[in-house]
Amino acid sequence: MKTAAATITLAPVLRLTLLCAVVLTMVGCSRMSERWKEEVRLSDGRMIVVKRTAKGTITRDMVMRATGWKPKETTLRIPEVDGFANPPVWRSGLIPVVMDYDPASSTWSVVATYMWCSTWYDMGRPTVPYVQYISVGGDAWRVVPLQPGLIDRRANLLTHIRPTGESGLIREEYKEMLWPTSSDQFKSISTTWKTNC
Repeated sequence: MKTAAATITLAPVLRLTLLCAVVLTMVGCSRMSERWKEEVRLSDGRMIVVKRTAKGTITRDMVMRATGWKPKETTLRIPEVDGFANPPVWRSGLIPVVMDYDPASSTWSVVATYMWCSTWYDMGRPTVPYVQYISVGGDAWRVVPLQPGLIDRRANLLTHIRPTGESGLIREEYKEMLWPTSSDQFKSISTTWKTNC
């Protein structure tokens, strides 16, 4: 009789312990941290290979299948290339869309955009959803107003990052294959865009 009473008393504690273990496992498995290399064609026709990372949280549907991800930080590491100023690693919670280099001014540019409405709200709901970063002569990255010459520039970076990971080296052909199915804000830099936010 005492054993039955003890079992009945422990049952809710065991259920709660099991539930906590399942929740902690799901939360731990929902973290994303990916690394890959990527071919990037610059506006002068040169091809370079950059190192990229993406960290965030995987979003899941009701049956726990990965449906996407919410970025916490993305990075770009630009290699040392003869004749190019080598900038520090670029870091942001935004998704980089276009990267280029202007040899006349020794300036690297990265244009990035948001993926989630909450990020757009945090940015102050700008009319153009892009942020331009520059590094001049290898100095630290800083935000500048979006240069008009970048409007309509087609994306040259991978923007459809899979939560299950990217493998090895991402080739330019692979990005071209994904381009038609990308959302408009990830295809090219535009001043006219529609938001679902």
